[in-house]
Amino acid sequence: MNENLYKKPLPSSRAGLFYNTFAYPAKISPESVALCIAAHTKLGDVALDVFGGSGTTGIAALMCEHPEEEIKTRADKLELSVEWGARSAILIEIGKFGAFASEVMANPPDPQEFYAAMDELLREACLSDIYESIDPFGGAGVMRHMIHSDMLKCPSCGNEFSYCQGMVSQNPFAISKSGKCPHCQLEGPASCFSYQMETCFDTLLGVSVTRRKRVPAKVYGKTGNKNWSREANDSDIQKLAEIDRIPYPDMKPKLIQWGELHRGCHAGITHLHHFYTKRNFLAMSWLWERAEQLSGRLGDAAKLLILSYNAAHSTLMTRVVAKKGSKDFVLTGAQSGVLYISSLPVEKNIFTGLRRKLPGFVDAFSYLGKCNGHITVLNQSSQSIPLPDKSVDYVFTDPPFGDFIPYAEVNQINELWLGEPTDRGSEIIVSPSQGKEVKQYQEMMSQVFAEMKRVMKDGAFATLVFHSSKAAIWNALRSAFASAGFHVVAASSLEKSQASFKQVVSDSSVQGDPLLLLAIGDAKEASPGSIGILDEAIQENPNETDRKIYAAYISRCLERGALIEMDSKVAYDYIKKKKEIKKDG
Repeated sequence: MNENLYKKPLPSSRAGLFYNTFAYPAKISPESVALCIAAHTKLGDVALDVFGGSGTTGIAALMCEHPEEEIKTRADKLELSVEWGARSAILIEIGKFGAFASEVMANPPDPQEFYAAMDELLREACLSDIYESIDPFGGAGVMRHMIHSDMLKCPSCGNEFSYCQGMVSQNPFAISKSGKCPHCQLEGPASCFSYQMETCFDTLLGVSVTRRKRVPAKVYGKTGNKNWSREANDSDIQKLAEIDRIPYPDMKPKLIQWGELHRGCHAGITHLHHFYTKRNFLAMSWLWERAEQLSGRLGDAAKLLILSYNAAHSTLMTRVVAKKGSKDFVLTGAQSGVLYISSLPVEKNIFTGLRRKLPGFVDAFSYLGKCNGHITVLNQSSQSIPLPDKSVDYVFTDPPFGDFIPYAEVNQINELWLGEPTDRGSEIIVSPSQGKEVKQYQEMMSQVFAEMKRVMKDGAFATLVFHSSKAAIWNALRSAFASAGFHVVAASSLEKSQASFKQVVSDSSVQGDPLLLLAIGDAKEASPGSIGILDEAIQENPNETDRKIYAAYISRCLERGALIEMDSKVAYDYIKKKKEIKKDG
């Protein structure tokens, strides 16, 4: 065992060749996973991931043959004994999209053939006038993206105004939580103004639907080589009206299965096409039809390129933010792990977006094509693993974090294009909508760990990345692997350069996901007394953030077999008081 790997937090860069290339950004980069695989395996070994996601562990196993300088430098700094060379991977993933993305990586197309096919497809797409626009000087241009705005109603004067008019301030530029009616000057939080609704006829469903009323607010475009921006005007309204008259393609409407994520911003959203502007749904449909005309690996790779851009950039979930010191909106993608639609949704030009993303795919396919290791993808639950006993050399996995993200609900935006959403009955999460509580989550996880133990060779290790702000989830995880016959050998943390959306906005989130090394053997009997362990973590890390101290507390409890007695929010209050006492003393 390379113990040095667990003596310091493992950095996880959010950049690199495979960053957000194939799917959603992984919780841990392939570079960091490759370091773990190389440290615990030898040439020709097989790594298993029982929660394969979109294939990070598979990429990482292949990267061990051709490691980038960053990975080798990390290994040297940690004084790891590593033999670089080909490894293989087996990925088990219940999600339809994750398995699809992994399968494309396992069987990449010829990169030059792929580029030529996509270049031709995108050239044909750009002949369409669907994204044409008028520049500020009255000339013909191309829309890069358009910001739409929800409409609000003032409770005082009864007039309508756009969210952009009322909630966006100019000096300094900011998107505010409170604003002012431009008609009567009433000030108040956004909640005091009601969202305006509109009823329109949905020609794909053949019924009238009621949805939030939106108007175009600002347009960003390009004429020749010059970028421009302007306020939306009558030409944009006319263009949207023309597009609205274009018939939907001849297709069956695809129903959204709501679970935990439905909010007020989803009013009227019952089917997949409601997540898009009419223009972007038509663009997606056109692209998908052309991708299906490509054969074999080329067709699958084309679909993955389209879907890798889709959920983050093609829907109404794309958004803008106002950063400190900025003089205009800053464009960003959809928030990961949720299906949130802001009051200033963005409509991006999908064709130009895919053009920008294409070179990254070509580079990634070129890299994967030179690797001698292989990836096997199994689209099924890991509660029953179709592998022989003692056949796996190492396990690296990133299990679902209890109730943190309802993966199947999120991934359906891509999976409905593939034609088949994930079976939620076998999804291992805590979900009130599915009737799964912590007890069911623990039982299902126990079955996975039991199968892991069966297929692991004698002396093999398993590395887990996990995150939760709830003591009950952590104790369920510990009970699950302990009942299967695993114990914690070492624990560290994963240092993320960028936290997830929920880790940023939640005052109870945890920073620094614990990294656990498991080995087969009886776990220590669970014992109380974790308050003392938290005191120890505070004393030894006085200058660290409360979130990192909590992560250290979790790691120590798991190493020592102590029950985790505090949720993060309770622990943060305790840590704060301890720090204040020390400061005053």
